[in-house]
Order: sequence, then structure tokens, then C-alpha cells
Amino acid sequence: MYMPAPVDPGNLPEDSEGKYKIWLRERYTDTTTSLCQLLTDQPANVQELALSTLMKFVKSEGETPLKKIPENHLCFPINQFKPVIEGLLSCKHRLSSLITRFQEFLEYDDVRYYTMKTALRIVKEQPKKVLADTFMHNCLTLLEHLSMPMPSGDDRLNHFLTARPDQPHKIDNYNEHKKIFTTLWLEFLKLKMSAGLYKQVLLGLHEKVMPHFTSPLLLSDFLTESYNIGGAISLLSLNSLFILVNKFNLNYPDFYKKLYILLEPSIFHVKYQARFLFLTDLFLTSTYLPGYLVAAFAKKFARLALTAPPSSLTIIIPFICNLIRRHPNCKVLLHRIDMAEDLTEDPFDMDECDPAKCNALDSCLWELQTLQHHYHHEVSTEARKIQHKLLSMETDLGPLLETTTTTMFEKEVQKKMKHVATTFHLPKGLFTNAEDQFSELWCLE
Repeated sequence: MYMPAPVDPGNLPEDSEGKYKIWLRERYTDTTTSLCQLLTDQPANVQELALSTLMKFVKSEGETPLKKIPENHLCFPINQFKPVIEGLLSCKHRLSSLITRFQEFLEYDDVRYYTMKTALRIVKEQPKKVLADTFMHNCLTLLEHLSMPMPSGDDRLNHFLTARPDQPHKIDNYNEHKKIFTTLWLEFLKLKMSAGLYKQVLLGLHEKVMPHFTSPLLLSDFLTESYNIGGAISLLSLNSLFILVNKFNLNYPDFYKKLYILLEPSIFHVKYQARFLFLTDLFLTSTYLPGYLVAAFAKKFARLALTAPPSSLTIIIPFICNLIRRHPNCKVLLHRIDMAEDLTEDPFDMDECDPAKCNALDSCLWELQTLQHHYHHEVSTEARKIQHKLLSMETDLGPLLETTTTTMFEKEVQKKMKHVATTFHLPKGLFTNAEDQFSELWCLE
């Protein structure tokens, strides 16, 4: 079958065998073109069959090329493979399930490498403006399914769909895979995306993307911009940004100031509340943080607790107590005796955005005393713990983070109520009790 497709009709072979080979090549091309068209706008089972058939063609053509390959050159049929990726990155049809089906082929190092190269070319060709949400969705789905390999001893990869090159090449080099993976993600993050996709990117960035970057600090611009947006996007960027600050020495002096600004009543009503509280607790773990900073967070959380739902209060109160346990100099917030009885003179400035200027250390946590009279018994019980000496051991917030209004209702419903007696004396008959007022009003003899 070694015969390139003819370009000049005047060079067509005259023998029957040559003409037959040309005819077979043309039919093969027609078949692959038709299969690529079936990747979109077809039932799911048809799409999956078309994808599997095309990848079998890629495998077969890689093992037995249709034309002679120079020695030490790769046998991967890139021209056959490109239309597959172009079809998966459709601008008209969402292909999440088909891309998930394609994930099994991304386990092969050569398929993954050329998938990233082809996707990079496609992404670079996109205009830097608002794109079709369908394309962005397909592209992100493909990026999320890129299963990067773990480096071996010699950093050479060996899991190939087609023949592995005899000599070292970019395709079997783990560092080269990391480079193109990094470039692909950075180019994708330059594109305009919807708020939903933006949040989806941030959700998995710290676990699925950053570990495979050549340098995670390359994400610093994207993450700082995300952190400055506000709202849920700022909450979701916290984890990745903190990793850069904590592990990669990113200089971000306003990190805690920005975090303090995020403390608003809305944090108790967003889907990512548990994630935010967990991360905030993690960020405030260090005992080297200045006392005024910890006091500012404790005081603002306490003030927000006055209007928070009970499901959030069961987390916030132990959270505040943990802060005081870690930083004994903040115990003054619990034991201050020189506060004015008129709470309108509280020196704490709720509207101040700078924790260094909010005067939290000059105040006290009167809000926790107020919560001791909360209508929900779990909240009031938790708030009364501050009346006693705080134990040195911190409260584990992990189980509490899963508390919701629904779980609290279910817990109350499942409680077994004690039977309450309706009378103090065991009756021996009808109207025979000496204290029964009925016998004084009526005579039944």
C-alpha cells in the first residue's frame, strides 16, 4: 500500500495495480471523512462507534503507514488524527460524553501529546473575544480529561498506541509533555469564558492542573485577577492562590486583606460555603500571624453570625473559639471588663476593609453572648462554652462543615421524644380522684 495520494492527474499510474491502490486510498479518505462527520449531530452510540473506528484507523496506520517513513521518524498519523480533535472541539454541539469516551485513548502518551498539540493550534486560532460557549465547554472538558503521566526513572514514556520511537524524542519525554500542557492551559485561560466555566476551571485548578505545570507561578496573574473579581470566583481562587503563596513563595502582601474583604453575609448562602470556611481556617492556622489580624477575623465572623442561619452558626462559633485557642493574646476579646454597656459604642468598625484599622482588639465578642439566647438549642449550647475555660485542644471542623439546614431538620426529626405524663396520679376509676373538680360540681348518685 505504499503510495502517496497523487496530486497531479497527469502522473496517474497506468498499470491496474497502481490504479487500484489509488482507488483504495480515495475510498479510505472518503471513509475517514464520513466518520469525522458522524462525530457531531448524531446519536451517542453512533458517535462512539465513529470515534472507536477512527482511532482504530490511527492505530493501524501508525503500525503500517500508507507511505514510506524515513528512518528514525515518527509513525504517528497526525493528518489522520487532527480531524478527530477538531471534531471533538465542535463549536455547535456539546460533546461531553464523547470526550469522556475519548479519555481511554488519552492514556496513551503519543495520543495525549498530539491531542495537546492539535488543541493548542485550535485554541491559538480562536479570536480573543467572547467565543461560543459550546466550544469553550468542549475544550475545558477535553483539558480536564488529560491524564498526565507520572515520571519514570529515566523520564521516558513508553505507553504508546503506535510504535514507540527508537531514539529519544519529544513525544516520549515527560518534560516536553509538561511544557505543552502548560502552554495549552495558559492559552486557554486567555480566552473569554462564562462565569460557570470560570468557576469550573477554578474548582479543579489546584489538584488537576498546577501539579503538572512547568512552573505553577505562571498562573499567578490569572489567579490574582480572579481573586480581585470578588464573589464566588474569589472564593474559588483562594486554594490555588494560597498554594502559590505558601509553597512557591509568591509575594502577595495583600492576601489577608483581600480575604478579610470577602467576609460578607452572602458567604453563608453560597454553594461553596464549606470550602471557604475550611480554607479560611487553614490560612489562619499559623501562630505567627499578628494578633490584630486574627482578632479582626474573629470579630467580623462574630458580627456576621448575628444574622447567619443556624447551620452556619454551628461551624462559625467553634471556628472563632479555635482562633482564640491558637492565639492566646486574643483572649482579651472574651474577658474584657472595660467595655461600655451601650453596644453602640463598640470600637470595632464593621465597614473598615483593612483589618489593621478596624480596632478589633479594642472590642469584645459580645455577639457570642447574644447567641447564647439563640432559638436553636445547638447554637445556644455551643455559644455557652465561652463561659467556661476553653480547652487547649481545637475543635475538629471537618464533620461540622457538612452541616446544612436539611441535615439539622433530619436530625431533629429522628430524635426520640420522651413521653410526658398527662397526670400525676394513677387513676383508679372515672371521677374517683379526690382532687377531681368534677365531683364537686356534679352529683352522680
